[in-house]
Amino acid sequence: MIADRAVALLPFTPRTAGSAGPAALGEVPEPAALVVHRGPLLSTLVNLFEDIWNEALPARVCADAARRRAVDGLPAGPDALDLEVLSLLMGGLTDASVAKQLGLGLRTVQRRVKRLMELAGVTTRLQLGWHAAAHGWTAVRRPQS
Repeated sequence: MIADRAVALLPFTPRTAGSAGPAALGEVPEPAALVVHRGPLLSTLVNLFEDIWNEALPARVCADAARRRAVDGLPAGPDALDLEVLSLLMGGLTDASVAKQLGLGLRTVQRRVKRLMELAGVTTRLQLGWHAAAHGWTAVRRPQS
C-alpha cells in the first residue's frame, strides 16, 4: 500500500515450504510489515505500481453475451442492463453507487443482482464475479489509445 507517494506499507508473508521456522511447525506467525518512507526504495515502489497500473486491463462486461446465448438456444441470460450493473459491481461500486450512476432505484439494482445470482446458480457476489468471468459474461478490453 502506498499513501500520497510519501509512505508505503509492505506486509511480510512467512515462508512455509522448506522452512524450519514457526510456520513449519503449525504455529501462526505474528503479522509484520515494513514501513517505507521517502527515498530510493519508495520511489522504486511507486514506479513499479505505475508500470503495473499502466498495463492493467479493465474488466468489462460483454454486452453481447445475452445475444450469444439467445442465438445458441441457451436459456435466457443477463440482458444489457444486467451486464452493466455487473460491470459496475465488479469495478467495486456499491449497490447505491450503481443505482445512482445508472439512474435506477436501489431496489431495482438489488433485484437485478439477485436475478444474476439466480441465473448463475450462486449464493455470493464473489461467486457471481467468478461465474461471470468463467462463462463469457465479461470481456477484457484494452483502453483505446
